[in-house]
Amino acid sequence: MDHVYLKPVKDDIRQQCIELRPGDDQLRFVASNLNSLQKAVEEKTCNPYAIYAGDTMVGFALFDEEPYPDDGCFWIVRFMIDRNYQGRGYGKAGLSAVLRKQREHPACTVIRISHVPDNTVANRLYKGFGFEETGQFINGELVLDLDIS
Repeated sequence: MDHVYLKPVKDDIRQQCIELRPGDDQLRFVASNLNSLQKAVEEKTCNPYAIYAGDTMVGFALFDEEPYPDDGCFWIVRFMIDRNYQGRGYGKAGLSAVLRKQREHPACTVIRISHVPDNTVANRLYKGFGFEETGQFINGELVLDLDIS
């Protein structure tokens, strides 16, 4: 597998990022990347990143680089791997890159993520990194926390 890394989404790669798609059976699990890029403008604590493997964009993540004001957590707001690159380890490698980036902030003690309750693939991926279900639901999504304090 090529080296997996994050690259901030700027104008030069914005359109390519928008064109990333999950599998047809996953469309109900994740917002479009266009929607996510619009949310990034509204949410001052989070920034959009493309997930690259070598020279190829394979996914997208939108996550906090500052504590979210409402709960002090660092949220991973969106995370997706394009349908053409799923099943190759890019989800694990991409999530690992996101977590490394968030852990760089000295105030980061809890990383939070949520998913549609029946997205068992996401649940398994997140729990594999140590995320635990909180029992809380926000906007119908199951919330998981990773305590790194």
